[in-house]
Amino acid sequence: MSWEAIARKDFEDAVRSWWLIGLTALFVLLTSGIAYFVRPPAGQTASSNDILNILSGTLVTTLIPLIALIMAYSAIVGERETGSLKLLLSLPHSRADVVFGKVLGRSAAIATPIVVGFILPALALAIGPFTFDAGSYIGYILLTALLGTVFVAIAVGFSAAVRSQQLATAGAMGLYLVFVPLWGAAQFPLQIYLQLSGGVPGWVPLTGQQLFRMIRLLNPTGSFKIVSGAFLNGELFSGGDVTLQVAAIAMLFGWLSLPPLLGLWRFEQADL
Repeated sequence: MSWEAIARKDFEDAVRSWWLIGLTALFVLLTSGIAYFVRPPAGQTASSNDILNILSGTLVTTLIPLIALIMAYSAIVGERETGSLKLLLSLPHSRADVVFGKVLGRSAAIATPIVVGFILPALALAIGPFTFDAGSYIGYILLTALLGTVFVAIAVGFSAAVRSQQLATAGAMGLYLVFVPLWGAAQFPLQIYLQLSGGVPGWVPLTGQQLFRMIRLLNPTGSFKIVSGAFLNGELFSGGDVTLQVAAIAMLFGWLSLPPLLGLWRFEQADL
């Protein structure tokens, strides 16, 4: 199938990128450093899941979206500007093959730094004063790969929709700023407003708690934290707020599918 050929070539091109190599090295160093230095007091032990919870709340949700967006923001528009996209489409490839092949290829590429980045910490946790849960560790790697794939899908969809590399660059920067540092910061003034005004307006069909839950779910990193936290605590679909967990999974897969489809719709209308 033609999308498989595009995915294979795109993966090979992406893994040779100096950006990916550099960010992979940074991710390996940071994850290994946290696993080595964050240790329980002498004479005590901790679970490897405790370290993963720390990584999930800080490093993973900060660095993985950045790596994914940098890797994928020019996936289509870059070839469009160089003219190689016309050559690609002159072969037996449809525009849908290009979009979804790019998503698959770059998703496989983002899995590379994720897997490599967790190998050294696994060794540090296995030989240190930790109880190492291999099943949870592998499952968390897969969830992290899903988070990377979601941001790859967002970036490729945006890359398919815009006409210039400048717009793609600005879009990648904007998406990162919105989803990572600004999303949480924007909730603080909203919380102050709700406290001062005595709650949400009557025309809003949500309580204050439901509103903040919705805001958290809409962010892919927020949904990832809900799912990964429940998984590491052994409560995924079996404890805690199961409805919230199901909604978070649905939101992640919504982000995984909707941006490429919207990007493809815009790409199909574009005159190359």
